[in-house]
Amino acid sequence: MFLIGCQQSTGADTTTIAVDNPESPYPREEAIENGDVVDIFGEITNLDKFEEFIENFEAGIEDEIRITLYTVEGDPVFYNLNFDGDKINYTYDDSQDGYAGADRGAQSTSCSEITSENTDEGTMYSLKECSSSDVGSTFYFLIPKS
Repeated sequence: MFLIGCQQSTGADTTTIAVDNPESPYPREEAIENGDVVDIFGEITNLDKFEEFIENFEAGIEDEIRITLYTVEGDPVFYNLNFDGDKINYTYDDSQDGYAGADRGAQSTSCSEITSENTDEGTMYSLKECSSSDVGSTFYFLIPKS
């Protein structure tokens, strides 16, 4: 288990969010078996878990999910969403992405909203009203049109 600290840009107290992301390597078969929502270039597995998370958020019911995206090279990037009944604690973790650059690692923020927008490609989900807009803007999840 990792404890992640994030200093909010407003000067507010530090937010600590616990995430339990797997160690490398983390093949997609294992991610699917673990119940992750897995996105490999728009091919999404366990989408029902994301849909349930959205329903629970709208109903004010606590829930958490991990979305695992895979890069072209096969490296996992994690989106951890933990809804506590009031806000979404979000952690973006690209620590296993070999091409993420020197600033790779886990970053966290708290957000008040998750919104959807219909686009030509499908439905795009994003986080809004985040304590760190820089971290919040790393979350974009597209469900392609079928």
